[in-house]
Amino acid sequence: MRILNLAGGLIALTAIAGVHPAAVAQQEDKKAVEVLAAARKAIGGKKLDSLKSLSVQAALQRNAGNFQMNSDLELLLELPDKYMRSESSSNPMVSMTNTLGFNGDRPLKSNAPAGIAPGGGMVIRMGGPAGGSVGSGEKPTPEQQQQIDRQMVRASRAEISRLMLGWFGMTHPAVSAQYTYAGEAESPDGKAHVIDVKNADGFAARLFIDVKTQLPLMVTYQGPQPRIVTAGGPRPASGGAQATPQAQARPVTEEDRKKLAAEAEKQMREMEKQPPAMVEYTLYFDDWRDEGGIQFPHALRRALAGATTEEWTVNKVKVNPTIDPKKFETEG
Repeated sequence: MRILNLAGGLIALTAIAGVHPAAVAQQEDKKAVEVLAAARKAIGGKKLDSLKSLSVQAALQRNAGNFQMNSDLELLLELPDKYMRSESSSNPMVSMTNTLGFNGDRPLKSNAPAGIAPGGGMVIRMGGPAGGSVGSGEKPTPEQQQQIDRQMVRASRAEISRLMLGWFGMTHPAVSAQYTYAGEAESPDGKAHVIDVKNADGFAARLFIDVKTQLPLMVTYQGPQPRIVTAGGPRPASGGAQATPQAQARPVTEEDRKKLAAEAEKQMREMEKQPPAMVEYTLYFDDWRDEGGIQFPHALRRALAGATTEEWTVNKVKVNPTIDPKKFETEG
């Protein structure tokens, strides 16, 4: 089941329109609890209840317009309050290791000044043989840093919660989400239960669970459309002529790097004047296999407005591993 028709869900909601709103809420919540309990039983039951930590390694292919990047991805989860996502890539245009996550209310150390935010956000593309930091290098004030830290932790919690909805039928505990049954969706391949997931801090997603297998199919959510900042790099001349090999091989000087950073910062400031357009993202979960008594999807695809932006191939999963505490070192 890849494309679902939400009409079935709308019909299910309409059928109870004449009931008192409080009774409707109780019915929906009870149904959501029943559906999620069945999903968790299908995923692993008691084995899932005993989950304390998780390690996932995957190969990731990301598409951003005509730009394609292959990465090695590692995700570490230690309940109730630790999460790390580390992405390492080596490509002609970008070579980086990007670490995101949180330890309690603190963001993890990150050694990547520029990158692509998972789940939707700004894409910073540095051209030329060597990249460089983007920005003026000004140090934020303590108040600004606190706000940045809160935003980073909030974004990481939202991202792992979307993944956990598709993996386990639940969000991260720190999100404190509420689940409401939204109806039933139909497609030529079958039917799916639809669960709305929200919290008081603005987290919102919709989980689709296969009626037949009781396994999660996909998660949809609204997020900012990625905006690309391109700084430097060889550019075709008018009429499609390509730069000469001699021009492409010219060493990048410190002056060049300063110009690239200034150019990128100017573009970012112009973009920040306008809020990003919000679009619908979809996470698809497929190829379920047994991992230590827990069913786990080994194929994941993220789509933006119907176009695939990420494809994951999971190659290693460890249930309840012992994780090195250094993996969760925080900033500061």
